[in-house]
Amino acid sequence: MIGYLCGETIEQADGRALIGVGDRSTFGCVGYLVSIPQRATYAAHLSQKKSELFIYTHVREEAFDLYGFSTQFEKELFLILLSVNGVGPKSALGILSSVEPSILIEAIVQADQAFLTKIPGIGKKTAERVVVELKDAVRKKVDLGWGQRLAEGGSPSARVKPAPGFGSDSELEKGSSQVFQDAKLALIGLGYRDQDIHQLLHRILKSLDTPPRAVEDLVRSALRQLA
Repeated sequence: MIGYLCGETIEQADGRALIGVGDRSTFGCVGYLVSIPQRATYAAHLSQKKSELFIYTHVREEAFDLYGFSTQFEKELFLILLSVNGVGPKSALGILSSVEPSILIEAIVQADQAFLTKIPGIGKKTAERVVVELKDAVRKKVDLGWGQRLAEGGSPSARVKPAPGFGSDSELEKGSSQVFQDAKLALIGLGYRDQDIHQLLHRILKSLDTPPRAVEDLVRSALRQLA
């Protein structure tokens, strides 16, 4: 059973990465094909000289599949999704490809089925099962410090404090605000057009007296207007 890989990213495309472990120069390298979430943060993570992935191994009669995550936290969230009746590895990976972990956790804890149904691969019945089967368990984990691990960098979408001048035109047009960028990526992952989302987020930020405290706050404001 493979639980962790550390090596060189040989290639990466379409939600898969080929990780070479060993010394390629001496022909002592083994390449592992790993399915990964299709989010922008993974392209950056796997572009480093050495890449590490926390692995979930899914064994079937006809296949031996590896699913990789940039943090132990995100792998744990993936396993939690797998515990939901009717959610398999491909569905769970699709969910994590479409929404940032912090936003997903917030939606589960708040029992926000309307938001969950906007995620590709989650229909009304699945959203209901996710809330019914996970809400209490996830809330307990958050109360026991799971949320603190998230805030300390347990996931690529950790809560960030807004920088001075967050709502200024120059900051937004340059796309340099991390909160703005993360919210935009989350909404694009839900199927909305880049241009429409950019303009909508810009209008929302300009209308606020104070900047949002977290990515999910901005995403929720946008979804209310898109509903």
